Amino acid sequence: MIKHWFTPQLIKKFPDSKYNQNIKLIKFGGKLRLDIGGLTQSGQIMEWIWNKAFKNLLPKGFNPFEILILGFGTGSSAKLINKKWPQAKIIGIEIDSQVIEIGKKYFQTTQIKNLKIINTDAIKYIEDHSSDGDPKGLLRGGSSYNLILLDCYQGDQIPVKFEDIKFLKKLKSQTNHLFLNRLYWEPYKTQTNKFLNKLKKHFDITTCRTPSNLVVSLS
Repeated sequence: MIKHWFTPQLIKKFPDSKYNQNIKLIKFGGKLRLDIGGLTQSGQIMEWIWNKAFKNLLPKGFNPFEILILGFGTGSSAKLINKKWPQAKIIGIEIDSQVIEIGKKYFQTTQIKNLKIINTDAIKYIEDHSSDGDPKGLLRGGSSYNLILLDCYQGDQIPVKFEDIKFLKKLKSQTNHLFLNRLYWEPYKTQTNKFLNKLKKHFDITTCRTPSNLVVSLS
């Protein structure tokens, strides 16, 4: 069957979960992706977005010991991290247990080295771990993580709690590099620009643009 090389083909539709609706496994161009709520959440395009962000927003010679992913999905960013920095420990936080199982079955997340997936709410995880510090002195500046990725979408929407400045400041206190993934086409472009104006009152920001997304670095 070669249709999927030219037109996206539905492989499987999953039941709605507590957190996500319209969950579909799609094959296109020989690759699988996961669409949730009509938005591509995992797959080759997400690896491409994060790869461009890493190249443009991280310092030359960046060599992480530990990376935290809030909004793990089916592991697109974790696979890229594992390729670029195979020695790095990865902690992936994902609230939807069904998405975690899809990742294991269809996206081979169990084969990603140095990965620990935790099925919990990202807010709760940060609240429970915000005072861990760096007991072994491995991370620069005493931060808990060398890099944090915040990519928590439910369908095409980001829960309001992940735009809270107090929460973002707590995240930033845990790392030298905090990256936020945002949609960046209309109507999402307007929403993202409004959010950027809010961020600029509290952080210095740098951005990396792709045709569909904007990755924002807070410092």
